[in-house]
Amino acid sequence: TLALATQESLIDVAATTIDDNFRHCHYIFLCAPVAYNTAYLPQIREYLQEDCILTDVGSVKASIHQEIERLHMEEHFIGGHPMAGSEKSGYANSKAMLIENAYYILTPSEKVAEEKILSYQTFVESLKALPVLLDYKKHDWITGTISHLPHIIASSLVNFVKDTDTKEELMKMLAAGGFKDITRIASSSPVMWQQICLKNGKNIANILNQYIDVLIQAKEWIETG
Repeated sequence: TLALATQESLIDVAATTIDDNFRHCHYIFLCAPVAYNTAYLPQIREYLQEDCILTDVGSVKASIHQEIERLHMEEHFIGGHPMAGSEKSGYANSKAMLIENAYYILTPSEKVAEEKILSYQTFVESLKALPVLLDYKKHDWITGTISHLPHIIASSLVNFVKDTDTKEELMKMLAAGGFKDITRIASSSPVMWQQICLKNGKNIANILNQYIDVLIQAKEWIETG
């Protein structure tokens, strides 16, 4: 990835460790799976200059905000989550217009300066994305419902068909567009989704309880005609 990005002149320096290359950054983006982002924080702290904005692109916010507070890094941190992407990952699947017209959620820390929030909003708008300010706890409940729940539904449906298919695998053979539409996201990175489910587990479990009630209601309607 670093070799390709350097070859295509998209990056200036390929840093393989956290070092002085990060000391003069205006922005630092954490783009690893959510647990790794949190683990990098103690290493990054010493390189943060006063005007630097530290952010991430993770789909779960509570864990990183709590670690930011524990490490007293709140004056730098504004959580970020561009609501865009696909089931494909990696540099080979990157797109220049990926976040154009997409909502870009910002979850500022309580102690971050207003001018940093405004600067980040302006930066997001320059990418033609649409910034939305949210409390990080509310973010995790909302994304748990509209992003994490659909992934669990898609993954469990794929596994359900695999486990209940005929010997001839007729379900797999006959699954058409509708099935593919609802299960497309099941092929997303398993490492990323494992960490999302672990880090947002309490919200996801509560959301699943509510959704299971909806399924039971649908079942009762079907049974009673």
